[in-house]
Amino acid sequence: MSAQVKTCSVNADFMRYCLKRVWMANGASEEHGDAVADALIIGMRQGKLNQGLGVYEAIDLTFRQGQLDITAEPELVKEGPTWAAFDGHRSSGYFTLTRMARAAIAKAKEHGLAIVFGANHNDAGSFSSYAWLAHEKDCWAMTANNSVPMASPLGGMGNVLQVGPLDGICPGGDEPPVWMSTKVCEWYDGDTAQAVLQGTKVRDNSVIDTITGQLSNDLAPYARPVEGYGRVFDQSCFQNLHEPRLYMLNLFLESMESVINPLGTITPEVPTLAQFVNGSAQGASVGGSFYLCIDPSHFGPMEAVRDKSDRLARAVQGTQPLPGGRACRMPGASGWRSLRSGAEEVDVLESHWEPFFRTQAGRHGWSEASLRAEWETSVSTGG
Repeated sequence: MSAQVKTCSVNADFMRYCLKRVWMANGASEEHGDAVADALIIGMRQGKLNQGLGVYEAIDLTFRQGQLDITAEPELVKEGPTWAAFDGHRSSGYFTLTRMARAAIAKAKEHGLAIVFGANHNDAGSFSSYAWLAHEKDCWAMTANNSVPMASPLGGMGNVLQVGPLDGICPGGDEPPVWMSTKVCEWYDGDTAQAVLQGTKVRDNSVIDTITGQLSNDLAPYARPVEGYGRVFDQSCFQNLHEPRLYMLNLFLESMESVINPLGTITPEVPTLAQFVNGSAQGASVGGSFYLCIDPSHFGPMEAVRDKSDRLARAVQGTQPLPGGRACRMPGASGWRSLRSGAEEVDVLESHWEPFFRTQAGRHGWSEASLRAEWETSVSTGG
């Protein structure tokens, strides 16, 4: 990200209060409000600027277009001792994945491992938040979902593949654990927003002109802003998955999320972002998800797991860096430290901050100042 990116620092508890307050004002239950606010705050505490406040816009958009049923309850519709499947009934992915994660962790605690599938739900934000639930219970987890189609097959021109997240975490000890948090694409709509608002470019030549097939690293000429939003942008281009390993990972995860998922919908059959923006979408923005969880204490002492995790981290972090490079680190280490410390302040992109209070909170007659006054009163009264 370029040096032009502008952020503001905000109290995490205040931000959580605002998110829950606004989502519940739209009609969500308290459990649903907690699921949304908790997941978004974990993303913010990790320092994920595009997976914090701004990604809330994704569920706001589908809610406003009538494709997210905010009163729906994710339902456990099939299960066995070590597996389950949830129908989100077009609720948010936050609500659905939270229930999926808790079910998978409980089954793994009992049987050693479990997989839980989900489908028919909308965006779930940063999947780090659901992986973190397993880490807190000394479990290993891997979780992902597919998305609206926004990527082309290797060598192709046509967005039929997902741009979904992938998160996985291992139990650890005193050192940062193995924590994988990535996306199975080159870019998504948040990058389009930053290309316009901050002048950033994407890595490599992953932008395909739909007419000429010419490759570039600039999304800005293809951006289609969505009124009232600062992160959700559509784009009139294709995405080039030029790296074979990323392409194969994308398709392998698709096989987990939708093909073997008994309730799943494959990405090519999920409505496009353009359809959600223009109001013609029919269905949820996610076709399928999974949550795989392992409790290693069933296979050996947890002390040995923690010790090996710490030794691995020390070996990685103790490796000599390349000339002029920074010290080697474990992926996700800074976010892990922030979550463990319960950092009071989180950073938010200014381009996400203003639309949230103007558009999402503003629909209810609230502003940053009025919500801050409410929050300060609740803190002072212990409410």
